[in-house]
Amino acid sequence: MPPEGFAQSKTGIENYTLLRAGNEYLWMPVVHHTGKRGLRTEIRYNYEASKTASVYLGKSFSKDGSLSFDLTPMAGLVFGEYTGGSLALNSECSYKKFFFSTQAQYTINRHSRSDNFFFNWSELGFQPVHWFYAGLSSQYTRLHDTPGLGEWGFMFGVTIRKLTIPVYLFNPGSAQRNYIVGINVEW
Repeated sequence: MPPEGFAQSKTGIENYTLLRAGNEYLWMPVVHHTGKRGLRTEIRYNYEASKTASVYLGKSFSKDGSLSFDLTPMAGLVFGEYTGGSLALNSECSYKKFFFSTQAQYTINRHSRSDNFFFNWSELGFQPVHWFYAGLSSQYTRLHDTPGLGEWGFMFGVTIRKLTIPVYLFNPGSAQRNYIVGINVEW
């Protein structure tokens, strides 16, 4: 299906906090903007690694309808304690009150191939009313030449006008359980 033009631009600020027993507080802000023609820019901090920033540029292709989707391939530069480049794909799909989204990226370290990694974050959810959603979430990381580390869990979120507060619980029932709490605004 051919992508349709964008009617308006969209900007957002996402702030995620990782809460894990025995670990330091980790704040992960993301600022993104998608223009009227689908050009997307994204700036992240502490996302690829601690004390590391990244800048991405990509193009969104979307279609609205009973089955809606958005695909955004991006390329980025990573700098700070971790330096290199990254290729990413953000995708979303929704049908009635169900949605699926995934963010996948492969990041290459400038100094050491052994620090290259693949990362994927996926969500499958149900939104019974416009202000609440819930579902399953997973994240998977695989460093170069090592077995991958996957985590799964539950998520829910509350939306109040342009503000969304998502909450994630990974590894429920385990001593390695962790939480991610966000405060996101989009306009």
